[in-house]
Amino acid sequence: MSGRVFVRAALGTLGIAAAAVALLRFPWLPTFALLSRANPVILWAALFVNLTSLLFKGWSWHMLLRRVAPGRWRVAQEANLVGAAVNNISVSIVGEAARIQYAVARDFLPWGTVLASVVWARAVEAIALGAFLVTASAWLHLPPFLHGVQIGVGLLLVLVIAVLAWGRKFPWRRLIPHRVRGVARTLAEIGGPGRLVLPVLLGMANWGAQWATYHLCLLALRLPVTPEASFTALLVTNLSTVFRVAPGNVGVTQAAMALALLPFGIRAHEAVAGALALQGIQILPVLALGALLLGLRPFVALIRQSETKPLR
Repeated sequence: MSGRVFVRAALGTLGIAAAAVALLRFPWLPTFALLSRANPVILWAALFVNLTSLLFKGWSWHMLLRRVAPGRWRVAQEANLVGAAVNNISVSIVGEAARIQYAVARDFLPWGTVLASVVWARAVEAIALGAFLVTASAWLHLPPFLHGVQIGVGLLLVLVIAVLAWGRKFPWRRLIPHRVRGVARTLAEIGGPGRLVLPVLLGMANWGAQWATYHLCLLALRLPVTPEASFTALLVTNLSTVFRVAPGNVGVTQAAMALALLPFGIRAHEAVAGALALQGIQILPVLALGALLLGLRPFVALIRQSETKPLR
């Protein structure tokens, strides 16, 4: 065994041991006791709001797709739901592959066109989060450690607007390999500051609904949550899950929630209970709807196909 492999194995073993110790010593009884006392009416409201956020997300993607292909709104919503369901039990790229495959199969659209629209959908989602952060920070008193994030996001938004406004004047096509010029051409057709206004607004509505879902889940546990606390939890959790390391980001979400809510006086087991309630709202109903939409066997087959061929 080489020295590098030995070091990696040793670090991995230490990490697993540390995680096991943390899990064993964590106060799970108070956590589950808090969950058992959750307000069911508020949890149902959180479930409805979370499904609304998926509606806004699918609508935003549909507006991008219809610029270059005659995709149907209903199919876009179904494909977005299927992709979200696959994401909950796999990694992000597999969910996006499932979304593409569903839209291609149902609306008979070119694969490269749908891929370009999904790329733009992810970009619009990030732009909308940045705009939402800048807008919300104008009246929220966020923790000091987020000030640098606000400045960075503001500068990034300026850069994105500049690229969208003047990027077409540069000879990008000469620098792009011939094999992917078709997708690149579709990306250019979808983009443009004027064309992205409504998708970005719908993206901001998506983030607003997600914020409300976080806040309602914490309120359902009768925690002393403020808008600043739930907004910080939303931001930190999503930033920590950019690169998915576990299906549904189980574990990562709990750790990020505890870290985000600590400055607001919410204890670790309370934050973890809130994260468990949140993921129950976000994962289980979406999985059920995805399986109901396709049927259990086609749903499993789609997941396997996406995992073996995430990109064509």
